[in-house]
Amino acid sequence: MKALFCCKVTLAAIAMLSCSPLLCAETDFVWSNPSLFSYVEGQIATRQEVRDPCIIRDGDSWHLVFTMWPFSSREESRLGLPNNGSSPGIAMYVSKDLREWKFENWLVKASELPDDCPYRHRFWAPEIHKIKGKYYLIFTADNWTSKEANPAGCWGTAGYAFVGVADKVDGPYRNITYIDGAACDTGLFEGADGKTYAVIPRYNIDVQEIDLSGIEEGRVKLVGKPVTVVKVENDDIGIAVKPAYLEGPWVERVSGKYYLFYAAFHNDESNREWLGYHTGVAVSESPMGPYRKDPRGRIFTGGHLAVFDGPGGRKWFSYRGETDNGARGRLAIDPMVFAKSGEVKTKAPTLGPQREVSN
Repeated sequence: MKALFCCKVTLAAIAMLSCSPLLCAETDFVWSNPSLFSYVEGQIATRQEVRDPCIIRDGDSWHLVFTMWPFSSREESRLGLPNNGSSPGIAMYVSKDLREWKFENWLVKASELPDDCPYRHRFWAPEIHKIKGKYYLIFTADNWTSKEANPAGCWGTAGYAFVGVADKVDGPYRNITYIDGAACDTGLFEGADGKTYAVIPRYNIDVQEIDLSGIEEGRVKLVGKPVTVVKVENDDIGIAVKPAYLEGPWVERVSGKYYLFYAAFHNDESNREWLGYHTGVAVSESPMGPYRKDPRGRIFTGGHLAVFDGPGGRKWFSYRGETDNGARGRLAIDPMVFAKSGEVKTKAPTLGPQREVSN
């Protein structure tokens, strides 16, 4: 596939407690959800809603990308607004302590792209993955002003998946290329076999090998056939309630197991206990499955998470908070534990001050 080239925020109360010089720097932490994260979209307004947050640790810093306001799809009535009514691009924020977040730079900025750039609008669900020493930025986007500029020559209802590569986490990301056959919210992960895989939500969740070796020449491709590894239906775990769809998948490899987290939206009024946005997880010994759903069906309210290496050498995750825990649309983080049994344990969603004690 030919490349498509176009070329003071505070997490409330997170603090590292004092410790003996004989102890490592990362010991006990306290934090509070939702965070006070906010950002300025141009010079117009300050936004606090953070969707699809993805935090990655690199060296001694944490880096954050997310879906920026506005979150809409293409609408004729909005095309006269800045950036044709779409989000302004993909901005990166950086923190040394998960307390103070500062704007770092733009990874993709819509106003600097040519009118016929195929990824000039939308900018949903950006993620950064480090694979084989390179950094890959993957996101959903399209062009709202020219049908011909889009990869399929038309406007897609959910955009198209693109991926770029960089030598450093903060870019610059080059050779941003369309992933033919992928979908909105597509993610990446590396298997123990050295291969790279795409995790793709298509109502259900699929996994498919992806070849990124030609990205410097503008060639990326999905390899072989996709395997559906997580289905919307919950009959496999004896739960009658079925989500409307699955999205926001993330695969984390821990102790030889693959944990596939996914967001599920339930709108069945007859089962109000399940209404809203939740996170589920399925576990496998192999990158392409079979995956076994957690029998609980959901592990917490909130979703579209990204797992990252956090304080104390533990696995943490960023996610969007929800209404029923007082954090609708706000940035939240919490730690998680991967038990030997394969079960994922977390107190999420947390609200207010919390404390993480290192072992």
